[in-house]
Amino acid sequence: MNEAYRQLMEKAEWSHQNHRSIFHFTDEDIALARLYAYGFRTQTIGAFYACRQNLAKLSQDSGAPSETIALLSELEAQATIPVPADFRVLLHTLYFYDQKVKRTLDLLEADCRNEPSKEKNRILNAFRQNMNRITGGNGIFTAKDDHLPEQGGFVVPNLGITIAPLVYGDHHSWNTTLLEGSLIAVTSHRHHAGVEIHLGWSPMHGRTFLGDYATETREGYAMPIPAMVDHGLDNLDPEEHWVPFIFGSLTLSGWGVFFDVEPREKDTENLPMAPLDSPEMNHSVYIEREIERVAGYAGSHREVIIPASATASGEVGALELSIIKVGTEGASLGGDIYKIYSVVKGKAEITIGPAGSKLEEKDHFGVPAFMDADIKPLGDDPLVLLEGIITKS
Repeated sequence: MNEAYRQLMEKAEWSHQNHRSIFHFTDEDIALARLYAYGFRTQTIGAFYACRQNLAKLSQDSGAPSETIALLSELEAQATIPVPADFRVLLHTLYFYDQKVKRTLDLLEADCRNEPSKEKNRILNAFRQNMNRITGGNGIFTAKDDHLPEQGGFVVPNLGITIAPLVYGDHHSWNTTLLEGSLIAVTSHRHHAGVEIHLGWSPMHGRTFLGDYATETREGYAMPIPAMVDHGLDNLDPEEHWVPFIFGSLTLSGWGVFFDVEPREKDTENLPMAPLDSPEMNHSVYIEREIERVAGYAGSHREVIIPASATASGEVGALELSIIKVGTEGASLGGDIYKIYSVVKGKAEITIGPAGSKLEEKDHFGVPAFMDADIKPLGDDPLVLLEGIITKS
């Protein structure tokens, strides 16, 4: 447990024992509590869901404690409630997460003592490790897009593809998917009330498809996907391939991908081919080319590479992807909406509110609305970020 986290929990505990007095909460406390709360929120369909699923399977054989499963379900459901920007984030939101997680760990540990088994110990240790990533940090939670934490992802219903959450904001999330080698005509699906941007990175050999068209990909790309449009990726390479993606919905929130997936049968091998950046492929972008281009700028530079209009889907909203070159003078990343960032080139030092951290390539992090966030490059390599937001159509 990080000292900053421990002090927050002591203040929250004192508050609940003293008629919920909140006048000892500082602005720094509230900012830190927001960062930690979003860290827990990211585990909605990560550690919380995955642990519950494993316990449910275990209970069919040995009878896992029903209270533990219920607690994990409550932790998942907490994500349907917005993270406040005032004292309530410490008094209720973070305190709720802390108490429910502690109780879950106590029950898991007791069950392991009473009826020991290797599987129970594995479930307990994985859950503890995932929680320690949050409580042991200083508030800035980061994750990489080429790693599946143990017991930290979920299998998409009807597709059999494993997804791991990286960062969950208010209405959009940045996630990653691992595709098996030579996976053909399996990933085709659509979302009724969600919009996406799929990302691919070299080395790769795939066939990405959108609607009734496809294109063969051998280098990085970013593909904008409106709601109700069939899409997916055939991995033509015999090796596994990672597919990071941004999902958003103003009506379902960022974790809507959890249940808003309709598999679609598609003869992907016989789809007509179109260039990646053509209208048929919704003007998708060669993302690695864009990164190299922007990295060559002398100073700071920011531009939108996938406009909101490319995914605009009525009340569902629209995703927008920007690319940012951070010059030696640094840059401010704060704003009036939640923003998610991916470090795609270089190293950096980031400060969000009262917390600071070092970043490297493939790190992802979120900046809550109305929080100060400043970033500076470290080393001689250029620093380039991708920024994902969701906005109204």
